[in-house]
Amino acid sequence: MKTSMIGSKVSTAVALLTTAFFMSAAGFSAQAEDLNAVFQQGRAAYYKGDLDTAYKLLSRVAAANPKHAETANMLAYIRANYQPKDNSLKNQYAAVILPKVSMDDVTLSEAIEGLRALSKNASGGKVVPNVIVKGEELTKKKLSLSLANVPLDEALNYVTQLVEAKATYDKHAVILTSQADTITSTATATK
Repeated sequence: MKTSMIGSKVSTAVALLTTAFFMSAAGFSAQAEDLNAVFQQGRAAYYKGDLDTAYKLLSRVAAANPKHAETANMLAYIRANYQPKDNSLKNQYAAVILPKVSMDDVTLSEAIEGLRALSKNASGGKVVPNVIVKGEELTKKKLSLSLANVPLDEALNYVTQLVEAKATYDKHAVILTSQADTITSTATATK
């Protein structure tokens, strides 16, 4: 009786170990296949010239297998010859060229709305500036402006200067404040 109990416990343990081995081997194989798929996607992006995507994918492969020669070579080339895209708000606005900006005796609020419409048209609807104006008096200041073939960030800079304001580029918006508010807050902060 004892022998049959011990035998059944041993056979149960062997069955569990065998199952665990095959499950871990299957898991290892699936991870290897996934890593190979990531490598193949990264390699395809590299040869298509999409170095941003290639860098992201091949970095994952290098993290899992630092000795993979082809991955290391492609990553070395990307690091030496590629500058990643700068998606900062100022650079996005600098990339939009406004063909003609003509405003005569408009308020700051009207000027901003005009720049939004011009930017939307110039970028095919991709870039619409987000501008926040702090201060009721600032929104009512008047300005006149005439520019041609100017980047959106420069047009915003001109508008800001004409109403004697200060522009701060945040992650999602340009914040306009009057220079008097800026001077006051700086003086308060230094006390």
